[in-house]
Amino acid sequence: MFSSPIGALLDELGKSSVLSLGALHLNSQNTCLIRLASGLNLQFEMDKYEKNLIIGSVLGEVQRGKYRNDLFREALKANGLPPPRYGTLAFSSQTESLVLHDFLDMRDLRAEQLAEYLVPFLEKAKIWQEAIMGNNLPALTPMESPTGKLGIFGLQGLRGIPGIRL
Repeated sequence: MFSSPIGALLDELGKSSVLSLGALHLNSQNTCLIRLASGLNLQFEMDKYEKNLIIGSVLGEVQRGKYRNDLFREALKANGLPPPRYGTLAFSSQTESLVLHDFLDMRDLRAEQLAEYLVPFLEKAKIWQEAIMGNNLPALTPMESPTGKLGIFGLQGLRGIPGIRL
């Protein structure tokens, strides 16, 4: 029995066939940090209203200078790409790091939907993390929907999938 919706969701996510994450548990702050073999850390927590699941990954520290300015410019461009974007890039002044995060509506969100969403989210995180580690700028390309379904005007997206809010 789980005392919170996030606990039940993470338990099911740990059993998902889409991702091999193993058993997932909340800590005393009601968050879950997953250290992936790829070197990425993925954190889950609820927003203060308990309505949205916050997903985040710290991509790496970025030192002041020309590279940081160029990286920020590319991050702003990436944030402006058409949906689906699979996360928003942001800068944490506390850790001097670039972060990828997103908010997913908990209403009707199921573990399999979350797992399917995490595949391109983690792919994007890995691309940006590797770019930061090599002091490179990532290539900007629109992310593809994991469903592969075409929407209005032939655009791909996750609109209409319960629990996913773009």
